[in-house]
Amino acid sequence: MKKKTIRTITALALAGTMALGLTACSTGTGNNTAGGDTTGAETVKETTQEANAGTEEVPVIKLWHIFGGDTDPNKAIIDQVVKDVEEKFHVKIESDTAENEAYKMKLKAAIAANETPDIFYTWGHGFIKPFVEAGKVEALDDYLTDDFKSHLGPSTLTGFQFDGKTYALTTDQSVACMFYNKEMFENLNLEVPETFDDFLTVCQTFLDNGITPLTVGGKEPWTIAMYHDLLALRAVGSEGVKAATGKETGFDDPGFLEAAQCLKKLVDMGAFPEGSAGISREESEVPFLQGQIPMYLNGSWTATRVYKDSSLVQGKIGVFPFPVLKDGKSGVTDFTGGPDTAFAVSAATKDPKLTTEVAQYISYELAIGKYKIGSSILPYVNVDVDESEINPLLMEIYDFTKDATSYTIWWDNLLEGKDATVYLNKLQELFVGSITPEQYVAELQKLNQ
Repeated sequence: MKKKTIRTITALALAGTMALGLTACSTGTGNNTAGGDTTGAETVKETTQEANAGTEEVPVIKLWHIFGGDTDPNKAIIDQVVKDVEEKFHVKIESDTAENEAYKMKLKAAIAANETPDIFYTWGHGFIKPFVEAGKVEALDDYLTDDFKSHLGPSTLTGFQFDGKTYALTTDQSVACMFYNKEMFENLNLEVPETFDDFLTVCQTFLDNGITPLTVGGKEPWTIAMYHDLLALRAVGSEGVKAATGKETGFDDPGFLEAAQCLKKLVDMGAFPEGSAGISREESEVPFLQGQIPMYLNGSWTATRVYKDSSLVQGKIGVFPFPVLKDGKSGVTDFTGGPDTAFAVSAATKDPKLTTEVAQYISYELAIGKYKIGSSILPYVNVDVDESEINPLLMEIYDFTKDATSYTIWWDNLLEGKDATVYLNKLQELFVGSITPEQYVAELQKLNQ
């Protein structure tokens, strides 16, 4: 089948404002496909084999990531990529996985104990920054191949760069968007809401007809943050959010209080199922994927879950950008998300060049695999992928993100260290009603004092 060049990433990557700091030049030797040697793997393999000539010892590389659940469609991709890596680079990969939040705690403990794995899955910005400042992460620039650099856009790696150096290689680009059941909307003659007031009306209409309109897995507070962060973005604007979370300003902009009040309004009206604070993200998705709940706000990776075998809503789901607030400071082309997850290399790895080449290969191939199944938007440029292989819902997401004016990473990654934990804990308290919106904002203010 003839392949078409997908230029999805070019428009998205241009939303970044920081210069990449890497010279992009192509060697012209790679075929730029998911199965091709786009990362100089053969060269590394030959070098490694020569180094190990006459010995039975095979380099062992420890890899940590979050793709381990039986229901995670990314597991099959990473498993295959690991097999390919072992063959191409003549190494042994020892993989270890954990669920999102448990993984974060495990990784932080390992880094603090100087037991960092050779390659580890990480988040950018404020999450990885303390590790970099502590000297626990290897700077990768000197080891990146020219071919890999040819696939980097202006903002592909900015979330993982500090003081002009690159410390991790991204695996995806995601945005938060509202997934909705078109059939359930049509049954009640409802239109996609463009303003938050319209959104409240849609929610109330479903409630009046005995249908809970939204779902969230509050046991994992980042799912609550999906709603909060977009509301804050709509109220304060991208620059306002970045200034406050970056401690350049306080949280005294009235938009932060408005965002908290809007979230509380959704909770108080019964827009979420009873007991949402005690269920996981995976549990919260079940009624949506069974066609019982009409709307679900989450990352673009949800597209692949809509099309998994157990889903009862294939072909019935659409997406729309989160509605705007009256007198808000951002529009529907301002998004939360961006290139935010990646693989980093431990500063203590025995062979930083080999380990970086392996991390480079894994990051690139995993990104393409995730793109094909609809798990994420492709963060790399100049990649040839057969359009017929792409999840149709992900292509729909691209249609309304291709003209994005800004991307703002989720707060739990914008905030550093303990600040992110405090934020999520207080957000959870706001959700269950333990604190008021005013008290919530006051707690945020303390972060910048």
